[in-house]
Amino acid sequence: MSSLNHWPLCRPLLWISALVAALLALAPCAQAAVKIEGTRLIYFGQFKEASINIVNQSPSELVVQSWVTRDNDDATQAVPFAVVQPLVRLDAQQHHLLRILYAGEGLPGDVESMFLLNVMEIPLKPETADSVQFAVRQRLKLFYRPPGLAGSSSEAVQQLVWSRTDAQSVTVTNPSAFHLSLVDVQSDSGGQVQALEDYVLLKPGERKVFSTKAPISAGSQINFTEITDIGLQARHRAALK
Repeated sequence: MSSLNHWPLCRPLLWISALVAALLALAPCAQAAVKIEGTRLIYFGQFKEASINIVNQSPSELVVQSWVTRDNDDATQAVPFAVVQPLVRLDAQQHHLLRILYAGEGLPGDVESMFLLNVMEIPLKPETADSVQFAVRQRLKLFYRPPGLAGSSSEAVQQLVWSRTDAQSVTVTNPSAFHLSLVDVQSDSGGQVQALEDYVLLKPGERKVFSTKAPISAGSQINFTEITDIGLQARHRAALK
């Protein structure tokens, strides 16, 4: 068995989630009342669960629905994860610990897997009699890290291979088993700095090519910021091969 299809807990109203997701696309931008205390969640495979705290910062009570989807955001695809209490009612300023369980099988043991944790808030009462309220959904990346996976994401950043594809393009290769999130990627050719990409997610074994506006010389430097496991930023500098 490669999924939680037989777990009643694993199907947190997926058809409702898909319907609401479609409605969300029609909703105007709204400020989230629920604060998620983290920007990503690492599920370490040696533990029975992963958790992250949320808090209702609004002055009113609301309902929060949480579920896990594939990284392509297809809520109809089964996943080997389940959220304990996928529907929870929160009073104003109330905290709640979202707990995610893994089926224990179905994912590769030699490489990280990425999913999306969806957190959707549903107001219970309209602000005024004639007001219209919309559900607000937030998403953050959920990385499943198998037990016994050698190395760390911070070490994997040092293994990135940056090379000059041609005079106006740069290739980065991630040979590691980890997902790496980079921001503010720049090239520096003797003081001539060019922005290459604002945000890059490199999956295990993935290679990406960036185009430059001006020619870039061999021996240039690449500057970038790593988003760590706990959401902090670490600046790096690498030589372009």
